[in-house]
Amino acid sequence: MTPAERFYKYFNRAYGYSEGDVPSDKKNAFIEEFINQIPEIMDELETHLLKHEIHEFYIKVKNLKYLSEYSEEFNRYWLLLRSVSGGLNRVLENPSKEHIANVYIYYFSRYGGRRKLRDENWFEGHRWEFLDKLSKISTDDELNDFILEKIDDLSSYFQLYKKELSFFIQELKKLVS
Repeated sequence: MTPAERFYKYFNRAYGYSEGDVPSDKKNAFIEEFINQIPEIMDELETHLLKHEIHEFYIKVKNLKYLSEYSEEFNRYWLLLRSVSGGLNRVLENPSKEHIANVYIYYFSRYGGRRKLRDENWFEGHRWEFLDKLSKISTDDELNDFILEKIDDLSSYFQLYKKELSFFIQELKKLVS
């Protein structure tokens, strides 16, 4: 079963329709609304990225977490979007060399020291790449370059997420029609 089929089936059950029991004159309002509103939500998120409004992006991308249940790709990209935007959000609270030391300490104390794991989780690898680069910053220019690099990374991850979501919507439209 595809992610769109799981989504469709779940939300039809949630709204009282059994499989194959959705009358043609009565569409599931939630699914129709989802199909119509997701492009607007994605445009809004993309605008926040283009304007480097990382805090707003970080807050609003949280609302897409529920899609992680339907696809491993949604889960992977959502985790990347949320973690990179969260780290950048902390850095941008006070973009200074002094503050980034506090950001590093925050993550180090929250998640513990780096341990070499045999099959290190891909997500842990991204976290430590972020923190390793953060720890090597010694000038304001390096900090600015780091911020721009991470915004570019975030934009790339977002484009991948958006593409995956576009395929999901196309498949969902086929199921609805």
